[in-house]
Amino acid sequence: MDPQPLPQGLDLPPPHEDRSGHFAALDLGSNSFHLILARRLGKHVQVIDRRREMVRLGTGLRADGTITAESQQRALAALRRFGDRLRGIPPHHVRAVGTYSLRRAYRAMDFLEQAHQALGHSVEVISGQEEARLIYRGVTFALGPPPGRRLVFDIGGGSSEIVLGDGIHPVFMESLHMGCITYSQRFFRDGRITAKRWEEAETAARLEFQPVEAQFRAAGWQEVMGTSGSIRAVSAALQTLRNTPVIDPDGLAQLRDRLIRAGRIDRLNLPDLAAERQQVFVGGAVILSAAFAALGLDRMLPCEGALREGLLDELAAGRGGREDICNHTVEALSQLYHADRGQAARVCASALSFLKQVQDAWALADERHEETLRWGAMLHEIGLAISHTGYHKHGHYLLANGDLAGFSRDTQVLVSLLVRFHRRKIIRREFDILPLEHRVPAFRLTVLLRLAVLLHRARNPERDPPMMLTPSPQGLQLDFPQNGLTRRPLMHADLIEEQAMLARAGFALSISETD
Repeated sequence: MDPQPLPQGLDLPPPHEDRSGHFAALDLGSNSFHLILARRLGKHVQVIDRRREMVRLGTGLRADGTITAESQQRALAALRRFGDRLRGIPPHHVRAVGTYSLRRAYRAMDFLEQAHQALGHSVEVISGQEEARLIYRGVTFALGPPPGRRLVFDIGGGSSEIVLGDGIHPVFMESLHMGCITYSQRFFRDGRITAKRWEEAETAARLEFQPVEAQFRAAGWQEVMGTSGSIRAVSAALQTLRNTPVIDPDGLAQLRDRLIRAGRIDRLNLPDLAAERQQVFVGGAVILSAAFAALGLDRMLPCEGALREGLLDELAAGRGGREDICNHTVEALSQLYHADRGQAARVCASALSFLKQVQDAWALADERHEETLRWGAMLHEIGLAISHTGYHKHGHYLLANGDLAGFSRDTQVLVSLLVRFHRRKIIRREFDILPLEHRVPAFRLTVLLRLAVLLHRARNPERDPPMMLTPSPQGLQLDFPQNGLTRRPLMHADLIEEQAMLARAGFALSISETD
């Protein structure tokens, strides 16, 4: 049989190319999907390819949190093409994140599993705050750190992110519920552009800025950078109209008047405006105009660096990148909620010791499992800052609903579940909120954390008796040294109670003393 020809335009790597030093970052936005490929050259990272597919996932997002079949098929086709380009790159050198539309698609678990299959890598859904942090990092990757404070504004398909940073560190970050797709659909759905509609759209955008604008204005900045396709398209239009890529209030006013005179989206006469961008251009332009008015901006320059470059930079940094951000977040939460650091450390040490005994049999050998268990152990008591009664539930709420820098939504939910079920009744169906492949590992990590917490319930710094764990698919055998439990009747009673609670969750816990 003759070999099938490759799809036109698909640039696959040579079959024997060594790609162990390559990295790939994917930004699955509401308007378009982006892929950036890079390789390590000494201490530096060199971008070697970029891909963009205009998917318009946001246009297919229904009010009930589902995505239309047509939009899903466009997205999956794009991911399959991207997946071909990723062959040979180490899995830990690839990261794909979804933003606003996938945050809103709370009933799209099946789609995310199909996306995993199409791409060959899991898709993480990140919060707006995490998106803002990565955008700022991407600008720093592209331009280097600023000498002072830098304001960065990004207009996505469904949300807009605004970040004020000092050097390489973001100081204030906000994600606002407005984007070029949502505003184009909300105010210009039939394609008509009028002065009244523009004013209504800009007023709506100003209302989004209102709760945060005073904080940003008071801080001040030395430069303003704009990222995203919408801002680059506005800059290109001003280059045509005024022979400068700088965005300023006068230029935005001229562009607004030109759009209103055109009267319709399909009559826009902007030579450098791509046809695929035309349908959402007005929504992006009106949001940018509102940003200038709300923040008192006098000029903005476009920047190529954005979310995907931020992802790439963290990937290349390895364990000094994203993991450090997560660890700093956990440390900050521990301090904020006055967690007992000694107790958390004891529980953490025991939980990780248990993990080493079962990781091969329970398929928990990935370093991400160790990180997740460690974070759950360090944060399991933060709910005590609210109340001792039901503190595991309070801790769960804080973690599930907070903005945790460095964490994807799935990881954040997973850590919150560990905290929620580290004591008392364990409800196995609650783990169904996680992707299918994460549910069993999450439950097993929870069991290990529960045992570690139980072992240190007396909060005694003295070393407890060694515990031998023998795992099975649906259970765990605990073996204590001779008299290890006899001398600790309260611990023995706790274990008997734990045995009953786990049994109700379909998990068999066996306890014995060795001779």
